[in-house]
Amino acid sequence: MSVAQGEATSRLPRAGLLVGLGAAGSRILGFVRDVAIAAVLGAGPVADAFLVAFRVPNLVRRVLADGGLNGAFVPLLARIESEKGAVAASRFAAESIVATALFGAAVVAAVILFAPFVVMLLAAGYAGEDERLVLAASYLRLCAPFIGLSLVAALLTALLSARRRFAAVAAVSVAANGVLLAFLAVLAGLALDEARAAIWLACGVGLSGLVQLGAVMAACRPVWPGLARPRWSPDMGWLFALSGPALVANAAPQLIAVAATQLASAIPSAVSWFYYAERLVQLPLSFVSLAAGMVVLPEVVARSAGTDARLAMVARAGEAALALSLPAAAAFLVLAEPMAAVLFVRGAFTTGDAAMTAGALKALAVGLPAAALARVFMQAAIAEGEMRVPVVATLGGIVATLGAGLLLGGQPGATGVSLAMSAGLMANAAFLLLSPAVRRAATRLEWGRILRLALASALMAVAVAGLATWAGGWLAPGTLAGMVTLGAICLAGLGLYGILCLVLGADPRRFLRQ
Repeated sequence: MSVAQGEATSRLPRAGLLVGLGAAGSRILGFVRDVAIAAVLGAGPVADAFLVAFRVPNLVRRVLADGGLNGAFVPLLARIESEKGAVAASRFAAESIVATALFGAAVVAAVILFAPFVVMLLAAGYAGEDERLVLAASYLRLCAPFIGLSLVAALLTALLSARRRFAAVAAVSVAANGVLLAFLAVLAGLALDEARAAIWLACGVGLSGLVQLGAVMAACRPVWPGLARPRWSPDMGWLFALSGPALVANAAPQLIAVAATQLASAIPSAVSWFYYAERLVQLPLSFVSLAAGMVVLPEVVARSAGTDARLAMVARAGEAALALSLPAAAAFLVLAEPMAAVLFVRGAFTTGDAAMTAGALKALAVGLPAAALARVFMQAAIAEGEMRVPVVATLGGIVATLGAGLLLGGQPGATGVSLAMSAGLMANAAFLLLSPAVRRAATRLEWGRILRLALASALMAVAVAGLATWAGGWLAPGTLAGMVTLGAICLAGLGLYGILCLVLGADPRRFLRQ
């Protein structure tokens, strides 16, 4: 291994941890935001309408924040810089910023104009229900500016990632959720009715996009390329041609969730139950997704050691993803009820809503490890220019979700919907094996380690379940004591998992150091 390669390898775990911590901070703020939304809006018709409308900007935010444009922009910028020089790369970046802003403005205008049709794409079950359809369309129009602002912010974040400014990437990721959380705090103090609170909250979504763009522009000052009128060149054509497949591929979990939301829209309040359960599962998955898109992909693209070295690094990152997702899935399975009750029961959200959310959470946990592994392995296909397979895998996951939903429709509440999403996530991971690069990376997985991680996760789950049973009296719904007790149980489980990994010879810290 050369000195440069050794430096890149040693930088990868630090950069991944840094970006992952930024992701964790953003997702924790996002989760607190969703707890506040549950308290303000509950799980009735207004909440269902708002959460369907919020799906659109939230889908855009999640995909773009997890490096959705990196798959198109980072390799292309690296190629231009290598073949034409730094000046040409800077010019291309400047043109791309303006082109993305114009495209974003067009998308926002289209969403505002066709808001009812967009809502129907997300929740066909609202057809014939004037109240939820009209409310969701009005909320979506107020949220729409976030989409265009986030597109520009995402391109600038991709530029930061390409320039290895990972500290800035980590810092920017918390901006939008911080604004929305502050907005919710104000709304809670005003004690508005649910309909009026939803209107102001939708306005706050647009404002959060503006703040996020301001934050990323400030972070880009050291690498700012300026602005230039875009010219339609082969490179610009490649950017737009690659951006579509890259966004679809990176959006796999979110688009599968949209398909599941379609299924949930036919069941009263199921959209809300499914949404809150999915938000919990997204906490560990987002950590993996952002690190994969913002760190693993740029490092793989930058390596010149050959395909074998790149795919070996992807395999180690995949093992690290499983080291996080396996214990998270185990914890969700045994702690679903206290988590849903302690975290969400307050205000308009009832204990009955919590029970339904817990059932959905258990079902979603089944697909979490497959989703995490797919997020990393997808980068192997993108880095090798195999854009078609990730897109096919995404579409396959959507079809599998809808098909499983039809078979599982008899399950109570949102449980069948959530099981259908887990089936879709597994199908997405399986379809990625159509890529030769992904298959070669999969052969480099060390299954002995993975089995030891699974055993450590199972033993930890047993211990955590026992702790939850013993501490049942302190896990009171919606109380500070309950939240502290739940947090202590989770921390104890995390500590036990780490000890078990060491005892079993599966120290997760070793994965990315090799």
